Amino acid sequence: MEERTLSQADREAKQLVANWTTGAALTGWIPGSTFFLTAADTAMITQVANVYEVEAFDMQHLTSTLGGAVASAIAGGAITEIVGLIPVVGWAIKSAAMAAKASVIGGEIIKYFRKRSPLKNKTIDIEIE
Repeated sequence: MEERTLSQADREAKQLVANWTTGAALTGWIPGSTFFLTAADTAMITQVANVYEVEAFDMQHLTSTLGGAVASAIAGGAITEIVGLIPVVGWAIKSAAMAAKASVIGGEIIKYFRKRSPLKNKTIDIEIE
């Protein structure tokens, strides 16, 4: 069986983040969705860690490393719940904000776990005669 490479993990992680971002965009308008989408962010983090084969990580360290994104998400969550009370326009804004949050956090966790991954980039051996 061929070993997984860092490049393969990058592609897989980006697809996972794209899927979670789409899910946030589609469900972000639902009242109270900020709370279950925060739990979804935790699931996304765990899945990306698995893709990069990072078996153990300290969630507290990760949270402090991603502090700006997490603080922004918490503040944004409160604001979007209020905006979400406005029918149609507020729902659209809330969905867009939830998708943006998932995308930003996803991008940051990809960088975080990529640096800690035991996976290697694929190299090609060329024989010179």
